[in-house]
Amino acid sequence: MGNVLKKASIISGVYGQQGEEMVSDFLAENLSDEYVILNSPRIYYHGATYDIDHIVIGPNGIFVIETKNMHGKIQGGMMGNWVQERRKSGKYSKVKIGNPANQVHQYAKAVKSYIGSRWAYENDAKMNIKVYSIVVFVHEDIDLTKMEFTKPGYIGRVKILKLAEMADYIGRKQGAAYTGEEINRMAELVVPVNQRDQTVYYSAGKLQELNESAPDRYEIFEEIGRGSFGSVNRGFDFKLDREIAVKRVSLSNRYEHSTISRFYREAQIASELKHKNIIGVYDYYEKSGVLHIIMEFVDGQSLDEYVKNNNVSVTEALDIMKEICSGVSYAHQKQVIHRDLKPSNILISHDGEVKVVDFGIAKIQNGTNLTMEGLGAGTPIIMSPEQIAGRPVTEKSDIFALGVLFYYLITGRLPFDGEYIGEIVKKISYSEPAFPRHYNIELTSDMESIILKALEKNPDNRFKNVAEMLKAIEEIQHTGKLSTKVGRRTWLKHIPVPVKVAFSSERKVFASITIISLLIFIGILAFQGYRDSRQLSQDVLLTRQYGFNNENMQLLFDNPKIYMGLSVNVVGRIEKLVKIDENNTQCTVSVRVGDQSATRDVIVSSKQPYSELQSSNFIEINGSIQHVMIVNENEEVPLIVADKVEDTKDPWSILAPAKYTFYPDNIVTQNNKVVRLEKIEFADQETRLYVQMNNTGSSDELLVLTNAVGKQAGQEFKELKNSYYGQEFPSIVQLQPNQEAKGVIFLEPMDSQQGTAMVILGSTNDVLMGQEPYIFDLKW
Repeated sequence: MGNVLKKASIISGVYGQQGEEMVSDFLAENLSDEYVILNSPRIYYHGATYDIDHIVIGPNGIFVIETKNMHGKIQGGMMGNWVQERRKSGKYSKVKIGNPANQVHQYAKAVKSYIGSRWAYENDAKMNIKVYSIVVFVHEDIDLTKMEFTKPGYIGRVKILKLAEMADYIGRKQGAAYTGEEINRMAELVVPVNQRDQTVYYSAGKLQELNESAPDRYEIFEEIGRGSFGSVNRGFDFKLDREIAVKRVSLSNRYEHSTISRFYREAQIASELKHKNIIGVYDYYEKSGVLHIIMEFVDGQSLDEYVKNNNVSVTEALDIMKEICSGVSYAHQKQVIHRDLKPSNILISHDGEVKVVDFGIAKIQNGTNLTMEGLGAGTPIIMSPEQIAGRPVTEKSDIFALGVLFYYLITGRLPFDGEYIGEIVKKISYSEPAFPRHYNIELTSDMESIILKALEKNPDNRFKNVAEMLKAIEEIQHTGKLSTKVGRRTWLKHIPVPVKVAFSSERKVFASITIISLLIFIGILAFQGYRDSRQLSQDVLLTRQYGFNNENMQLLFDNPKIYMGLSVNVVGRIEKLVKIDENNTQCTVSVRVGDQSATRDVIVSSKQPYSELQSSNFIEINGSIQHVMIVNENEEVPLIVADKVEDTKDPWSILAPAKYTFYPDNIVTQNNKVVRLEKIEFADQETRLYVQMNNTGSSDELLVLTNAVGKQAGQEFKELKNSYYGQEFPSIVQLQPNQEAKGVIFLEPMDSQQGTAMVILGSTNDVLMGQEPYIFDLKW
């Protein structure tokens, strides 16, 4: 049996704790006594704290393990968040679960560096530290068939396993040869003997000590959200044995007084609001210049994430809005206005509970000493016209925000959007939103009237209070219609008479929209056909003139025989040996073609020995197409005779030349995290963003640049999956002080002729406070 030197600690909640204990028991039962098992070790290294699920040290290496007690299908893998597909109420719900492979890879690097440096310091000798990272799924009905592996069973260097496969993988791994003494010494470096019983099972006497000292009662773990006023971390309350969320605000001399006032005001306001649809606040304190609010922990996702990950039905939208309105109505009864009801301030738990969060800029109506500095506090996408204009903010402003949320749930888009804040503010103040039924035909006219009434420009024309809006929603749920009509389409008076006649009834509206849509659709098809024919001819001509590269290789596979003799300059990776003799080596090379994920095989003939060709992950091939070989049941594969084959460490350098290159050199700084947009390349199949990240602080920083997006002329350009042989952009990066990292982000092709664009790096990724994205306004 494996030698368990430290038991699992209570830091992961009931569900996570159960999974970690299953892994601990499995390792103990299935590994030999040569292996030592350290559960829940904590490593402090270079100013950072690493809470690791399991470390196994054996004669063949060190294994760093991240446990996931998920069930159902798991999707994702190479980039961004993984997604868990869970059955709930008779349907499947997709939930983001982060990126465990990236997380455990960072842990493994920290473990290797930590043990290596400690060993060298204490023994005055270097040790060959072999560390292997594993993500293990323990639930019996887990399905990994939809994972996107870089190679079978792996994402990068991280092995992805089911529980039953883990012991065999560890036992068969080769790479190190440690003695029993070396194994025990490394285990002591990770977890000293006097710390191995620290599994946070406290006695009654210890609980009494914790009760007397509030800060010592709580333990704070990883950051789960960030906003302009601080961070939110996951934590644990030892006294009540439950997970918590901890909002933290660091004081500075310049803002100390106002920060403390706002902090305690927020805690006091929120602690008085006790409702099932409002996040509970349990405690607050100050320690070492950092303010802490102890709050209810919700395992779920924000409303914006929920809408992006789910096809929200009208019925589901009504259910969610009923819960939101219920919580806000209760707060209004307590004379508290939220003033910032944006989608990221609504949480939906995995169990379907809806919670309103962050009353941080709330205003107590009758408390003049507690008003916020500046009348325009809030988030522009949900601010009411009177809030933008700086007029007094009442509960009618929250009603406007509720209309925005309802519109967003029903249509999947905001009623007022734009590339720039000024554009959004102008639309909120002067423009009317598009009819919600234009985007969702399942919406009835009565449901639409509720949304439009809440979005009235004049506060007097909205619902008189949230309770009235809630009553209308409940009436729709119970009867399917409203007993009395609400809302007025006041903007119809500004519409020209001929247009007004065409839209004077629902039947005419439907007929007019159908005819217009049909004409537009026919026009688009005709234009697309014409453009495609011109593009094909242009691609062939350009290929014959300039030869092949990774961007246009797909043309070669469509008809390889017509391109004999054309030059080739591509980057690829050697897959297998085909033929070798004294003067020639033929091997299969996988090359990227066209989009970011497609690869095809070519045969490369070179005078270099096969051993030299294998020396690098990537090779750059310069040559020409001289032959077509028949393989795999008459499949035609081009043969490239290489004039030169070279190692390359930069696969980006061989991409097709950009049509236009722009060097903005723009910088966005948040705290000590600096993101520089160095270069933008506009190409036919993508827009390439060259990004540099720096940590200018004195402690480790986590930079999150997930879900990059470009905006141009009212159109959104999403991030492309960049699977170029696993060279994905490091969208979540932990940087040490003064460390930098670089990468290339691929977006859908943007138009260089426009002359302006907006690039947004990093989703809100918030749980309790929005993490601000890095926004670049560009003009060239």
